[in-house]
Amino acid sequence: MYNVSSPEEINEVFSIEALNKPILLKEDEIREDIPKDEIISLCEKLVSAPMPEAKYSYFREFYITGNRTHYETPHRLKRANMYLLAMGTFLTGREDFLLRLQDYIWDICNEVTWCYPAHLPEELNYNEPYIDLFASMTAEQLAEILDILSDKLDRNIEERIRYELRRRIFIPFYENPDRYWWANAYWSNWCAVCCGAVGASAIAGRVEEPYLSKILLDVIQRLNRYLDYFDNEGGWVEGIGYWNFGLTHLSRFADSLYRVTDGKINIFEHPKLQITGLFPVHCYLPPGGFVNFGDCSYEAKLNRDLVILLSKYTKVGKELNWLASQIEMRELENFRCLRKEEKILETPKDTSMHFHGIDWIVTRKSWEDKLGPVLAVKAGNNGEPHNQLDVGHFIFHVYGQSFLHDLGAGIYTKDYFREGRYKNPFCNAEGHSLIFIDGESEGIGKDFEGKVVSYEVSNDKEVVVLDLTRAYPQKKVEKITRKLQFLKNRRDGGLILEDEVLLRDAGRIESRIQINGLLERLGDKTFIIKGRYGNLFLEIKEPVDAAVEVGELKGLEFHDGSIKDFNFLNIVIFSREARFYVIFTPFRERNEIR
Repeated sequence: MYNVSSPEEINEVFSIEALNKPILLKEDEIREDIPKDEIISLCEKLVSAPMPEAKYSYFREFYITGNRTHYETPHRLKRANMYLLAMGTFLTGREDFLLRLQDYIWDICNEVTWCYPAHLPEELNYNEPYIDLFASMTAEQLAEILDILSDKLDRNIEERIRYELRRRIFIPFYENPDRYWWANAYWSNWCAVCCGAVGASAIAGRVEEPYLSKILLDVIQRLNRYLDYFDNEGGWVEGIGYWNFGLTHLSRFADSLYRVTDGKINIFEHPKLQITGLFPVHCYLPPGGFVNFGDCSYEAKLNRDLVILLSKYTKVGKELNWLASQIEMRELENFRCLRKEEKILETPKDTSMHFHGIDWIVTRKSWEDKLGPVLAVKAGNNGEPHNQLDVGHFIFHVYGQSFLHDLGAGIYTKDYFREGRYKNPFCNAEGHSLIFIDGESEGIGKDFEGKVVSYEVSNDKEVVVLDLTRAYPQKKVEKITRKLQFLKNRRDGGLILEDEVLLRDAGRIESRIQINGLLERLGDKTFIIKGRYGNLFLEIKEPVDAAVEVGELKGLEFHDGSIKDFNFLNIVIFSREARFYVIFTPFRERNEIR
């Protein structure tokens, strides 16, 4: 069963034997190819290196300038170092690693709060037990260290961990989980991360009754509701990055719960969790990227322990193992990464997927050709979590590069999630391949939506038709449709974009195309986008009397800290109605486009 109705039901299936042993890792499941030398080398550096310091001046800076990184970077690094030292201690038993680990634990337990300032009021109430993503994750890490190393830790350290877990996490959640907005935010990764990490820490930390059963009941029921919000094909509206973030902590909890109940409570049996592993498989953009609609990085990395757990417990494990064989994953973030992996893999069969609940389509010519074409199209609405104004936006990926791309996630600041969000080109329409009317594009909010109205698949091509009318303010727009033809009748495929716009009155109509690559202009309406392993020829057939402008987005600050510039094309006409017809032809040698 994957859901329960009472604490008594949980008590009946608890395995006392399982609770008396380490839960996360058993001796007979430790893999042989652990990068032990790398872990030892990193831990030896940490023994002598100064501990990262999340200063109050950095904490205060967020409220003054909006900068998040100066506080969050050392906060995050401190925990990563602590967990790495725990791994090194487990693998070697070295006293110097253990002593330095205990320094880290002591320091983290001394922190005023485990939360990020971005998730707190400017004036703290020291009687309020704040819990955010990072407080719950800190609890999860400390409890897992207890689970694996309790026989090695000094008693002062062991008891300090238990005290802080009860004070900061278990008692507040036990007394009233509904005091936290995320406990009922089933549409958000926060629900999965916070609930999953609280539940996992309750099991690994061996919290006593009456706390344990009630906490687990709350967590199980809330995580099941969270899973209900996935679409019927396993898609997640926040994209791959937050799919990975939320499900990692949910799966860690589900795994621990499975072990301490001898499989009698198995959240992995939830029908949508059984299939959601296909979401990253279909969103894969070879050789190492993912479809990155929303606040998601193209180079998002999946957590190895999440892939291990979904591969073991769900029916799409073979396809996930195939994906794992193609990509680089986040390593050494959890003791479960040290487990043996399932090696049976299977290349996915379906080359296309329509995630109906979130209205994304991702399709490719083949799975075997890593340089082959992939098209991703997004409908949805403009009131989604981590929303960007991107209804009707698309990605065209070929030769290992997204020539027509999504910017992904900008650097997180105070303004990025508040009033300034839609002034930012990552989040507003300016950063997407969309239609603009008199310089403006889509509206903000759930009422502004688009629909995939038809999707036809044949051997030679696939045709996606979207109705984007309702994504725009109705005072100007009569009808806007977008048709994308994904061509499969040549080796490297092709794409045809066809936009039809009808306005209530004449105005300036633009079809904008976001470019990733070196842009070379051949003529008034012909361009080449140059890539590393191939190129994309762009030919604007209609409107015949349109002007074509080359624009640039300069100095974009990305979530990973990089700064980049990108070009875009504006195809412009002044009219009441317009038909845009653009052909994109991938080629390796110039004679292919004659």
